[in-house]
Amino acid sequence: MSDATSTAVEGAYEASDAGLKKQITLFGLIALAVSVQIGSGWLLATLAAASIAGPASIISWILGAVFFGIIGATWMELGTMLPRSGAGVRYPRLTHGAFLSWFNGWGYLIAAIALPVIELQAVITYVGGHWPQLGLLKESSGTLVLSWPRGIVVGFVLMGLFFVLNSLGAKLLSESNKYITIWKLVIPVLTAVLMFTAFNSSNLTVGGGFAPLGVGTIFGAMAGGGIVFAYSGIRQILDFGGEVINPQRNIPIAIIVGGLLIPLFIYMLLQVAFVGAIHWSATGLNPGDWTHLLDSKWASAPLLNAVEAAGFTWFAVVLLTDAALSPMATGWVWLGIGSRSMYSMSVNGELPKPLQTINKYGTPIVALFACTAIGLFFFFPAPSWYSFVGQVSTALVLSYLMGGPVLATLRRTAPRLHRPVRLKIVGFWAFAGYAASLFLIYFAGWVTLINLLTVVFLALPIYGAYTSVRSGWSPKAPSWILSAVFTIAWFFVAGKGGWLFTADQKQSAGGWSFGLYGTALLVLIAGFVIILYAMSTAEGKRHVAGGSWIVGTLTATLFVAYFGQYGPMTTPTLGHQTDLVVMALVAVGSYLWAIRTGGPTEELSEILAANEQAGALDTPDADAPDADAPVR
Repeated sequence: MSDATSTAVEGAYEASDAGLKKQITLFGLIALAVSVQIGSGWLLATLAAASIAGPASIISWILGAVFFGIIGATWMELGTMLPRSGAGVRYPRLTHGAFLSWFNGWGYLIAAIALPVIELQAVITYVGGHWPQLGLLKESSGTLVLSWPRGIVVGFVLMGLFFVLNSLGAKLLSESNKYITIWKLVIPVLTAVLMFTAFNSSNLTVGGGFAPLGVGTIFGAMAGGGIVFAYSGIRQILDFGGEVINPQRNIPIAIIVGGLLIPLFIYMLLQVAFVGAIHWSATGLNPGDWTHLLDSKWASAPLLNAVEAAGFTWFAVVLLTDAALSPMATGWVWLGIGSRSMYSMSVNGELPKPLQTINKYGTPIVALFACTAIGLFFFFPAPSWYSFVGQVSTALVLSYLMGGPVLATLRRTAPRLHRPVRLKIVGFWAFAGYAASLFLIYFAGWVTLINLLTVVFLALPIYGAYTSVRSGWSPKAPSWILSAVFTIAWFFVAGKGGWLFTADQKQSAGGWSFGLYGTALLVLIAGFVIILYAMSTAEGKRHVAGGSWIVGTLTATLFVAYFGQYGPMTTPTLGHQTDLVVMALVAVGSYLWAIRTGGPTEELSEILAANEQAGALDTPDADAPDADAPVR
């Protein structure tokens, strides 16, 4: 049996990982987790959550921690068993093949590239809101967004700074981030203490009780209120797994301490203090008008306004400094995560090989440059932080769905891989983590999901035109034609539907009825998958079959979201409780589908062979399933 500190040996297809350097210590990893989570979220999520759930947003933070604790358990076993840089986009390839791997990687990459932009939006919004004479912001449909050219050009410059800092390696990133993290812990706590001096207990019930907007909003606030966004670091630290010193010991500790306990304490403290410190007359709203907080005078800098209303105007300089420092540190880290995800997708064979180029500092430099360049385009739609955060958060959770099915499959196909953290009753944890992720996606609501999935489903034609053709799994000309037709039809239907990127979160005038719109979406999605499957080779069919469950799951969730309590219907067809029961059935059915389609893959076989040669496999268990099945 391998010793407790051994690391699973890389397979031949992971040869480029040798250029990565193990430089991140335990404290550095905890600091990275904290830095990812205490960025723009602590500055704006308190108001965003309160605008959705009122005082009950306090409960939303607790539920968020519970959900992410369950989700994190599956990733803890995976991350210590196979510590890899860009881990989140690698694991599905080992169990379900290229189709799922690409679909998952595409959604996650979109979020990872967009996140530095969202952090910079928070910086520029806070600074521009306090000093409007700088001209960094403009008003659009009643919401402050970045202005052109000043606001967006400032964002470009700061993205360039992130690129330079990341190019100097993970050691600089983690070591510098340690000291920034200490600052990022002290200032939020001090801010909460100052707000508590103006605590008004009547705010806990004003406007209709503790949950004035309904119990359902407690769950809705998790996605739309920035809570999912704030807790996202519980899994993202695994993206540095290949650069962590002693990952088997350090990853679990960092997940629990840096990914869950510290953020829960900070955010709970801030939410309670903020709700109690709201000075309604200063916001320009009537007492208890929770839903209009996003349109209030406090929207651009809620904590700064709350502290000033409490009489601590001297603290403005400190808070504004942190408003720049905290999100920038988080954006810096996220750009590093994005580059490692793109690097890993290249390792998987889903993106061009030059993206695996590593500089002398151990940084995937070409992938870093690509992420930076693509990220600049996210500034141009210039939405506000509040409208952007729900979509980006939900995109992150899409990748969390993979943990349960991947874990359950690897228990069957790779029982001898050494597991420093081995979950008991793994069937429960794998399904619970999957279901928790799926419900978080559902809670995002129809408007967020239709906008996000319109972009995510573009993974289908890219896979058909690039990955499938490049791998020899489908003929070039028919695959290109299929992908081109789907893309054109997809954008046409999306435009006619009337839900795509609308400013007021409502359907545009003249948009198709849901019957027509939903049918068109279903025909396009199902038609593409069926036709691609039919034209693929036997190997190509196995890859499509291995990932088809995610397409079906997200489509079903989208339809339930329309008819459920988080949809646009005044009287939902699936009322409260009924929609949750339907989603529970979707979770059970899709999970069984997912684990049934998982199996051995060529990449996993390479890893197992390399570990057996190195003597790193555990002693065979007579009761373990046979892992020597045919390779997918």
